[in-house]
Amino acid sequence: MITVDRNIFTSLLAMPDRIFVRQEALRVGVRDEDLIAGVRRGAIARLCRGAYTAPGPWTTEEHRRLLARAGLRLYPDAVLMGGTAVAAHGIPLFEVPSAPADLARPILREAKAKGLRFRPLRHATVTTPWGPATDLATSLVQLTMDHGVLAGVASIDAALHSRVVGLAAVKSAFDRVEGWPGSHRARCALAWCDPRAESLGESVTRAILLAAGYRVESQVPIADRDGVVFARADLGIEGTPVLIEFDGKVKYTDGGPDALFREKKREDRIRSCGYVVIRVTWADLFHPERIIQAARDALAQAA
Repeated sequence: MITVDRNIFTSLLAMPDRIFVRQEALRVGVRDEDLIAGVRRGAIARLCRGAYTAPGPWTTEEHRRLLARAGLRLYPDAVLMGGTAVAAHGIPLFEVPSAPADLARPILREAKAKGLRFRPLRHATVTTPWGPATDLATSLVQLTMDHGVLAGVASIDAALHSRVVGLAAVKSAFDRVEGWPGSHRARCALAWCDPRAESLGESVTRAILLAAGYRVESQVPIADRDGVVFARADLGIEGTPVLIEFDGKVKYTDGGPDALFREKKREDRIRSCGYVVIRVTWADLFHPERIIQAARDALAQAA
């Protein structure tokens, strides 16, 4: 049973980011049993051990930010790292879970707390909108080592495309950790990254096809029979008339039916020039075999 006045929870939730930690609650007379009861009754929500906020629901990115901010509040000597730091730098992520939040501290070996993961602090830090974090290049490499090639290619492409980091900086960050567990993932992602990619979907699709052995290029210019370039395809299999278009919702959200009609006319014109077009959806990214089979079928059709 909650014995604490709800107004106290309201005042605690007025703190920055609507996050308060256990010690702050104890100082105003809230006991541990009151916190437990408050969570059970839905008055507050526990983010991680010792940190609380207003109840959700939260999107994955909202949860990621809340956990990151909570970790920094609980551990003033911590900085964000890995996927958490990449998000803090404003770079989108592909299938990177929001928990645990990744932080670095002046410790000797990795440690974990509920919702948080800590590693030894080995790199210089910078300021981000979420708080102190490892630099973007270092964070991208760590993200790839933690979460794999697809996640790494997606975020590295996005960072390079937005020109907030250069490829040389990311390669230099990789050189510092080459030979570490998981560094082979970063090596592969760096070999496959492409700053021309314009969306996470394009990046992941390209990486899937590269992994299957296809040579793939981004932003392929399409010319008519007079040599006039009238369109660009998201991806193309080199040396073939096979093109891949990623069907992202963003393409059609603003234009409604007119945008769909224009896209159909554009694709009809591309096909009339002898190209075979594959369409990939977001759902297909979680079934790479579909994309690979579609490429095989298209190449057979074009032969």
